[in-house]
Amino acid sequence: MERFFRQFDEVSFCEWQDAKCLRGVLIQKTTTAYLAFDVEGEIVGAVLGGMLGSRGTINHLAVSLRYRSQGVGQRLVEAASSDMKRVGVLRMFLFVDDANLAGKRFWTAQGFCEPHGERTYERDL
Repeated sequence: MERFFRQFDEVSFCEWQDAKCLRGVLIQKTTTAYLAFDVEGEIVGAVLGGMLGSRGTINHLAVSLRYRSQGVGQRLVEAASSDMKRVGVLRMFLFVDDANLAGKRFWTAQGFCEPHGERTYERDL
């Protein structure tokens, strides 16, 4: 999964998100993750998200160029959304880089909208 996400410039997979970090995230009860495979068994899509109370986040989503616009990303988002809804998540959020126009179009088509009046703050620990 780490190798797959790192293939895409538009996926903000940080340098510190190595295999050890990813393993720790994947074993958490609050993590949702799905992979999509082609007929040869190669990964063509992946989604990784998390839940905290009534909020959920999609941390990473990627689909191989060859499989884009075929519903793979939408199915991955639906799977993660179903997991979150099942445990009581009421609102999902995610981050899209300002320059990622395709990502903005995709997420808008999935029913996400840009929040107004909110600003995100973050820091590395």
